[in-house]
Amino acid sequence: MTTQNTPAPDRVADRKRRNAARIAGEVERELQSLRGREDRLAGYDYFLDLLAGGIHPGAVERRTGMPALNLLCIQAPLELIHAAGFLPFKIFSGSHAADALNAGGLPALTCPLLRSVQGLLQFEDSLARRPWVLPTTCDWIVKLPEMLRSTCPDAKMPDHWLELPHLKETDAGREHWRDEVFRLKKFLENASGRRIGRKDLARSIATYSRAWEALSRLEARRQAGAIPFVWFLALANTFFLDAPERWTASVDALIPTLPDNAGRKEGRIFFAGSPVYFPNFKLPRLIEEAGIAVTGDDLCSSGRIFPGGVSADAASEHELVAALAQRYHQGCLCPVFADNDRRVHNILAVAGNFSGVLFHVLKGCHPYDLESHSLENALKRQGLKFIRLETDYTAEDSRNLLTRLEAFRQTLGEA
Repeated sequence: MTTQNTPAPDRVADRKRRNAARIAGEVERELQSLRGREDRLAGYDYFLDLLAGGIHPGAVERRTGMPALNLLCIQAPLELIHAAGFLPFKIFSGSHAADALNAGGLPALTCPLLRSVQGLLQFEDSLARRPWVLPTTCDWIVKLPEMLRSTCPDAKMPDHWLELPHLKETDAGREHWRDEVFRLKKFLENASGRRIGRKDLARSIATYSRAWEALSRLEARRQAGAIPFVWFLALANTFFLDAPERWTASVDALIPTLPDNAGRKEGRIFFAGSPVYFPNFKLPRLIEEAGIAVTGDDLCSSGRIFPGGVSADAASEHELVAALAQRYHQGCLCPVFADNDRRVHNILAVAGNFSGVLFHVLKGCHPYDLESHSLENALKRQGLKFIRLETDYTAEDSRNLLTRLEAFRQTLGEA
């Protein structure tokens, strides 16, 4: 029996089927678009197959045979999670169909990414059986458990919070974060029922270091104009969808097949700001249509999925964990830090490869929104062109965005 305000079970199931079909259709349309590109190479097919196979943890577990551990931020050391026997899975979604599922139940300016993730998780029945690690990198993530209660009542999350200090360049901040990473190690050992020993940790560090090196080689080819931004994003987005060893081997196999030509030298930009996730490749496509080439980025969904490598030579277990904590803390460029001047310096360090910066802000992503203004002033003082584009997962603003991008393209001279 149902109450007046409670939908009948058949209606709920029917609605879930319709919504699942919309999400699947959105994914398939983007995949068809990628498969139909003239610059598609055979080496891209592995990554397209990953995207087609599903972007939820259940699909990844079936693909790899490893239990997934759910993440919503790359601030948690992946090597530590992997050494505990879990596959780190960063839950993400660029689906407008999933985003629209929660349009009426959340504030109007809720982060589209988190709203889309919440919608996507409505179709993941086994969510409660997986451990969650949530770094407190933004207010939306902190409020995610509250957001999920209405749609995923069985989700027991978070299992573990990682409290991120908002001052990075202080001794107190570094010590606090190191203690948090050691607490994470204990949680992972309890969750997995196995101790994380030095050999396991060193092996995982080596695995992720090879993946980081492969991404760095791919980044070098992108700077040369050999791989378009859309393809680079697609490859980076798939990292959490398979075992890291297979992903690394596929990137290594792809790189020699990329074209040798350096591409055009004008209209080259650096892409910064809010992450871009499949299947929402709207902005990267508009950038291409405007005649602009992205030769670098610092997105946590693309060029910044790894903070860098860590040496495991002649180090104790304690030293390895401490080194991981330091690398992830110092390598993070998230705008939630109060002392984030390093972000400007990192962009300026590669400024010879581009003549402008595009800063992407997802509506509701307040830390990036605020940071865009200070970053604009600092980069303009160095003679770089700058454009700030605020958007969401809808397509209605595409014409306006393209007009602005075409005007921006006219301001870009030789890189």
